[in-house]
Amino acid sequence: MLNKESDIIKVNTKMNFCYYVEKEVILEAIKDVINTNENILLMKEPEIVVNKNLSNLTISIDLKIKKLMNFCLSTKELIFLIEQKVFSLINNKPTNINLVFHGLENEDKL
Repeated sequence: MLNKESDIIKVNTKMNFCYYVEKEVILEAIKDVINTNENILLMKEPEIVVNKNLSNLTISIDLKIKKLMNFCLSTKELIFLIEQKVFSLINNKPTNINLVFHGLENEDKL
């Protein structure tokens, strides 16, 4: 069950009803997106902060890149996929996606 209000997102529809999405569901969806990308290594649990009126969220993700092939393309693709996944759940793109880059996975061996 929900511990507090900040654990949910309220999704209004155009059909005179609303539904709620738990923050945990969004977190699992984000992890699925990251796990499907073989070039990205998650450093810690993504942080999700729900806004005051429970209608949107901000995401912060700490990651490392496994191979420095095309950093710009990889990050743009990751942001796009996360936006699409979140949009499919809450009918809205996240307010902000903050990617914190911690370097390459094996950069000390370079």
